[in-house]
Amino acid sequence: MRDALKAGVVLAVAAMALSGCGSGGGGSSAPTAGAAGSYIFLPKSLDNPYWVDARKGMEDAATKLGVKAEFLGPPNENAAAQVSIFESALARHPLGIAVSPNDPGTVKDVISRARAAGIPVIAWDGPVPDSQVQGYIGTDNVAAGEREGEALAEAMGNKGKAAVVIGSLSAPNLKQRLQGLLTALGKAPDIKVVATEESGESVATAQDKAETILQSNPDLTGMAGIGGSDLPGIAGALKAGGRCGTVKAVGFDVVPQGIEGMRGGCVAALVSQKPFGMTAQAVKLLVDMHGGAATHPDGFSIDTGVVVVKPGDLEDFIAHAPH
Repeated sequence: MRDALKAGVVLAVAAMALSGCGSGGGGSSAPTAGAAGSYIFLPKSLDNPYWVDARKGMEDAATKLGVKAEFLGPPNENAAAQVSIFESALARHPLGIAVSPNDPGTVKDVISRARAAGIPVIAWDGPVPDSQVQGYIGTDNVAAGEREGEALAEAMGNKGKAAVVIGSLSAPNLKQRLQGLLTALGKAPDIKVVATEESGESVATAQDKAETILQSNPDLTGMAGIGGSDLPGIAGALKAGGRCGTVKAVGFDVVPQGIEGMRGGCVAALVSQKPFGMTAQAVKLLVDMHGGAATHPDGFSIDTGVVVVKPGDLEDFIAHAPH
């Protein structure tokens, strides 16, 4: 299973590298292509299938609006590498920037320099608190975490022992999801959270941590993945341990590994964000800002919402999802 998970990630990254289209976006980790006149999107990484739909949304909107947009991120989650890419992009004086930060503290200075140069900057997918970003577009992560917690409680019959695997306890968006999850589970007093482990947003590490949790808690009946790589790792651990179905698993994003896990009976619910719609709206926002036609005041926050997908909904959701 782990080899299959890794293969899925490799294929996703390859798809990113090959999918540059009329919007002019390259998927390399170093922003060397292109010239001034681009809108730049800075994802946390390129190794998570979640970013495939995000890039497609950017490209679709850029094509429709007749502008150039580029999707530039490190191969895997690396705050220092992201800052380096951000600085290289800033040196080209792009028309606008959307950043999904690995570590919000590391990008604040570059954001300030971009704003001082008159470049619009928004946070997308993940917030940058206490910075000069002009606004945020993406998931309301507290509300999304509550939806996940509700789905887990329902799957567990509102009782039993649960565990959490989270990409990072320092990432603001993941901390907010965890907050929402715990709030929802708190409404089911017969559910006890017995373990919380960090995965570093690695599918392999998430699987290792989930396997350790399962070994230490043979009576566990629920698991929640908070980051995009966590649920695929949990599903891998459940399959390897023969625990699919007996341990109810929920997590974020309808990506290939999550779909495979749900089809195989290892996943009870997937909380789908709207990465395609996020970036599509973000391109339009940046174009409006650059052209002086922005209608949102500084400090805006746009919640793009989530959808909870269960096994009976999966095939219809896939058939109608934007891509």
